[in-house]
Amino acid sequence: MLPIPNLDDKAFEQLVKEARQSIPHLQPQWTDENAHDPGITMIELFAWLAEMQQYYMNRVTLKNERKFLKLLGVRPMEPAPARADVSFEQVDGRLVLPAGTRLTAMDQQFETERTLELVPARLEKVLTRVGAVTNDVTSSNDHAAVSFYPFGHEPKRDNRLFLGFDRPLPEAADITLAMLLFDDYPVAVGEEGDRSDRRRFSSARVSWKYYGAADGGAEGWLPVEIVRDETVELSDSGRIVMRIGSEMKPLPIQPANDRSRYWLCCTLEAEGYELSPKLQRVCLNTVPAVQQDTASAVYEFDATGEAALRCSVSAYLPYNGIVNVQVKGERGGWRYWRQTDDLSAAGPLDRSFSLEKDEAGGTMTVAFGDGANGAVPDKGVNNVRIIAYTPDFAEARLIGRSSGLPGQTFEWDGRHCMRDGFLLQIGRRLHDETELVWEDWSRVDDFDRSGPYDRHYVLDPEDNVLRFGNNEEGILPQASDTDNICILAYRSGGGRRGNVKERFISAFADDHPMYTDIQVLNHAPAKGGTERETVPDAKDRALRELKTPTRAVTCEDYEYLAANTPGLRVARVKAIPLYIKGKRDYPRQKAPGQMTVVVVPYSESDHPKASAGFLQTVKAHLDQYRLVTTELHVIPAEYIKVTVHAVVVVKQHVRDAERRVREELRKLLSPMARGNGSTGWAFGRTVYKGDVFGAINRVAGVEYVQDLWLDADGGGSFKEADGDIRIPPSGLIYSGEHEIELISITDAL
Repeated sequence: MLPIPNLDDKAFEQLVKEARQSIPHLQPQWTDENAHDPGITMIELFAWLAEMQQYYMNRVTLKNERKFLKLLGVRPMEPAPARADVSFEQVDGRLVLPAGTRLTAMDQQFETERTLELVPARLEKVLTRVGAVTNDVTSSNDHAAVSFYPFGHEPKRDNRLFLGFDRPLPEAADITLAMLLFDDYPVAVGEEGDRSDRRRFSSARVSWKYYGAADGGAEGWLPVEIVRDETVELSDSGRIVMRIGSEMKPLPIQPANDRSRYWLCCTLEAEGYELSPKLQRVCLNTVPAVQQDTASAVYEFDATGEAALRCSVSAYLPYNGIVNVQVKGERGGWRYWRQTDDLSAAGPLDRSFSLEKDEAGGTMTVAFGDGANGAVPDKGVNNVRIIAYTPDFAEARLIGRSSGLPGQTFEWDGRHCMRDGFLLQIGRRLHDETELVWEDWSRVDDFDRSGPYDRHYVLDPEDNVLRFGNNEEGILPQASDTDNICILAYRSGGGRRGNVKERFISAFADDHPMYTDIQVLNHAPAKGGTERETVPDAKDRALRELKTPTRAVTCEDYEYLAANTPGLRVARVKAIPLYIKGKRDYPRQKAPGQMTVVVVPYSESDHPKASAGFLQTVKAHLDQYRLVTTELHVIPAEYIKVTVHAVVVVKQHVRDAERRVREELRKLLSPMARGNGSTGWAFGRTVYKGDVFGAINRVAGVEYVQDLWLDADGGGSFKEADGDIRIPPSGLIYSGEHEIELISITDAL
């Protein structure tokens, strides 16, 4: 570590003393050194200033720490909003909830992230069929604390999950089912990294069908159209959006044959789960919601340049708030267009538009003119904007006018502002026009890299200040006699308070008559809400990130990245350099440019083996990090069954000695850590007879091992001359049916 000099090494008294001692040498004519002399007063003043300067020079301020973090590419993280799946029950008729619909959880506000079409149906029965046995698990589905296996503890092909509804699901409607899977396993799911490619493949395959009438009128099980599947074949929690192609028909299914119901059926078509799906709840009419409050939002559209352009958006704010429209002109800059109730009264050059509401679909449509009645927007990409904001935000949008002076600041409470939901515009007048032309400005952390023509500003959430440049570091907003600084988009939210418990999101924020009887609830707690990161926390994170691999070069890099594959539970991983499966006499014989990664998934099986989809997912993840010259192979572990034959001499009157010996051997010869003190057998480690001798001798009541030999069953293993079992580098072992013969010590003498 570099030595840190102490810059504050002189106190006030020492500075005054040194200055007074220099007087005879520098100014011999100065003879009065008493305290009343004005010169001594000046010495004391400058000594005090020097001491203050040294004090601050010797300090690393918060501003310095932010700059140092910036050099490392680290910025304190913004507050993150909590998220939860919200279900809507007791729906009497079809209804569209536009994206951004506001919900409340005590003092916290949530908004739906997507448009949801509510269907008037209720999930009455949940059945599972494992083999020839059908079970009613409806009570388990109604209580989140009780989980159930939709395809059994050991999923087999043709096992099924039945969902029975009280009424038919509507045809051609987007039906949303939410699948909440049990997630409290010892091995956590790998977190999503900073790479955009998060592909996941599943070897298991399911199909969805409904019981209905085909085109010819014949009833039977018909395929469902899957619009979107976030569960990856029921491997993870998420939502499934599907469409029914024809009318559903009622059917009684044992044991829910008290009456006929309308059924969906999920069938396991191909096996391949590493961990059997374990459902906590299946919900209808469910949508993700995020903890935020959108005061103003912007929606962009492409202009085709053709007459009668129409732009539609299905969202809460455009439908219920105030709507403005901006269009980008040929010379750049955005101009507001004027709303009119009747486009037929507009002239060919009038920049006008009209609004149309579709209550059934929850959409707002902006209609432009045809060139004869109303102007046509110029052709361009994302050059039409629909700006929607709440009535309460109408006056707060304009925060002031520019004076044209350097370093202007405006007060603005940005403590809860979400960075990706904030957009600022500055209006300026062209030399030949009186109307303001609006331009987007970009938010930066500071003006260090801002040039004299960069439209940059700084929003300081700690000082609640909006700051502009000085015309050298960031251009100045043009002076204006009217308000020309406008917040075009503003969204607030985030914080730990959004991590509410289940059933806390329980109401609509607005008293709309259509929402009166609908029950709102979240079956699982909201997660992910965090506060704004402090500088000390950012420093700790920077230290962690510096140690986190971002490229796969060493074996440790590959193992870390493979263990953290997004969406997978990887229990064990081993990177073997210069090796390819099947190569003999490794490591003396090497394969140049090859890297083999052996992965073991978390499973409730004694010796879990990765499926093809699991291996493909890990490889796709590692391919983003490996060197171009490295040929990567991701393979499952090769399991070797090791059987111990032993003659063990025990003390007199010892009970359960054979059982305890077998348990000790299973503990030793285990591929996985099972919470019993074992860490699992190391990849490729030879099974030495001495290890087995030691394990048996540790059992209480054992005197000694009279005889012992080992057998192995598995590809790539062989027994050496001394009886040890050698396994391949990618191999793991597990216990076979051990043969233990016990002899009393009295019989052995």
